[in-house]
Amino acid sequence: MIFVVYLNHLSQLLYDAFSYNTSTNALSFEQQPKSMINMLLLVEDQSFFKHPGVDFKEIIRVVRDYIFYDKPLRGASTITMQLIKNTLLNRERSLGRKVKEALMALLLEHLFDKKFILNRYINTVYLGQKGNISINGFTNATRFYFNKKLALLSLEEMAMLVALVKGPDYYHPVRHSLRLLKRKQLVLSIYQKFEKIVK
Repeated sequence: MIFVVYLNHLSQLLYDAFSYNTSTNALSFEQQPKSMINMLLLVEDQSFFKHPGVDFKEIIRVVRDYIFYDKPLRGASTITMQLIKNTLLNRERSLGRKVKEALMALLLEHLFDKKFILNRYINTVYLGQKGNISINGFTNATRFYFNKKLALLSLEEMAMLVALVKGPDYYHPVRHSLRLLKRKQLVLSIYQKFEKIVK
C-alpha cells in the first residue's frame, strides 16, 4: 500500500514536471534534424525505442563484464534515465538514487510517449556554460557554438554537439580541444558504421 502511494506521488511529480514546456526555443520532434537524432541515439542509447525506460539487458551486460571479465563499471543509463536525473534528481552517487531514477524512468515512459521524451531531452540537455548562463538544448548550443540555426549544421558540427553530451566540461572545446576532437571522430565513425534508427 505504501509503495502504491509512493508510485502515485512520483507519477504526479513527473506529470507536473514534464507537462509544460518551459523553453522558448524548443523545437518539435519533427523539426529536429534526423542525422542529429540518429547520432545521439547511436552513441547514447541504441535501444531507446525498444526498452521501457530502463535497459535491463545493458545493466546485466555491465554487471557481467564487471564480475567475470574484470572490466570497470560503466554507465547503463538510458536517455530517459538521463532526462530524469538532469530534471529532477541530484548528482549523488548512491544505489538509492539510482533505483529511484530507474523507477521514475519506467513511470515517465508510462506517462509520455518515446518521441516526447527524446525531444524533451534534445531541447534541455546541458551542453555548456557561458559565465553564469547554462547552455541547454541543441538549439541553444548551435547558436552559442556556431552562431547558426540547427537545421544548417554540418555532420561534423552535429557530431561535436553529440560529443559534448558526454561531458561539456571534460570535452570543453577550448580547454580540451584534442579530447573533444577524438570524441567527435568517434561519434562520426559510429554514425557512419551503424544502421540509422530514425528513418
